[in-house]
Amino acid sequence: MECPVGRMTCRSPGAVVCQLLLTAMARSNQFRLHVLIACGGTGGHLYPGIAVGEVLRARRHTVTLLISEKKIDALAASAHPELRFEKLPYLAMPSPLSPKMPKFLMGVWKGLRQCKAMIKKENIRVVLGMGGFTSFAPILAGRQCKVKTLIHDSNAIPGKANRLTSRYCDEILLGFGEAAAYFPKHLATQVTGTPVRSALRQAANDNKEDPYAFFGLNPNLKTLLIIGGSQGARGVNNAVTHSLDQLDALGVQLLHITGPGDYQEVCDAYQTKEIKLRSHIAAFCHRMELAYRVADMAVARSGASTLAELAYFGVPSLLVPYPTAADDHQTKNAAIFDKAGAGILVSELELSPEKLAAVVGEILNDSAKSQRMSQAAQQISCANAAERIADAIEQLVDK
Repeated sequence: MECPVGRMTCRSPGAVVCQLLLTAMARSNQFRLHVLIACGGTGGHLYPGIAVGEVLRARRHTVTLLISEKKIDALAASAHPELRFEKLPYLAMPSPLSPKMPKFLMGVWKGLRQCKAMIKKENIRVVLGMGGFTSFAPILAGRQCKVKTLIHDSNAIPGKANRLTSRYCDEILLGFGEAAAYFPKHLATQVTGTPVRSALRQAANDNKEDPYAFFGLNPNLKTLLIIGGSQGARGVNNAVTHSLDQLDALGVQLLHITGPGDYQEVCDAYQTKEIKLRSHIAAFCHRMELAYRVADMAVARSGASTLAELAYFGVPSLLVPYPTAADDHQTKNAAIFDKAGAGILVSELELSPEKLAAVVGEILNDSAKSQRMSQAAQQISCANAAERIADAIEQLVDK
């Protein structure tokens, strides 16, 4: 028998190498997947989905990301021209007796038809849902088209959409191991962590730009980062503005990202305060990697993506869970960091100006405590979460 290349016999060493190369090439072509990632609606779903998409693309897979028609999705898509995005109507499930339920069901039906057509036309082999009801139709379509399906949930208490969608999945990927208890025991789960935006990871150790100069801050002062978030965090913003005198007495400088809704009100509160001279206030920050690099401590909500970023950069934190988050999942998220010594959990009801200033002073005035919290945060971090999710996708297809 002759080797397909040349006239070497298959028993010769050259023929063996040739056959191995041909097999590897065939397998490589076969293993180039087209993966559909449903990640629209919120930054907490969107940015981790983009991070996974970038890793898969680097591995030479084809990736299509399903996003909603929201402005935040459009902005993120415009920043990643190398990725392919398709729009799917944003769905938020109303209560069963709500008059909005028929419209929701019609949206699911339309999304299901759109996704099934896409899966068949594009030869999609895997569907990954990053959470929310925007993932429901793509996952259900994937199951009906007999392709592999996975969901990822970043929170310690999984969302209702993921709990419902899980029955149609081959595997469930988790940001926190504590979430496994909320899914049926017969379903396969794997803890991957929550992906951090690739732009943040790539710039984490980039010293070409001075982060203090970027924000106009003093490198010789301790910096308190306040994260209001893209949607704002009025309770956090109010607590900080009411404690400006106490924070001034601590001698810290502030980098305050208010969120667009509270920006003017926060600026007005700073106007008559001396600490304004050593503060940078912004409605939104496009350079969070620089913000984390100057931060000696942060005050923030405890959404999973924010926690993943704080952990990645090793920033000690005062965590104030959003009190009306679904199933109070932010409190459970924050409790994990509190127990690990990476953050201090304070409810919004308890967050008086005195309490806020006391916790800030407790951390920033004790370098040993601050260092311990920073190390604890980095130990919690799953820096390669996006790679782990990509691995899980490849391994699932390879079974």
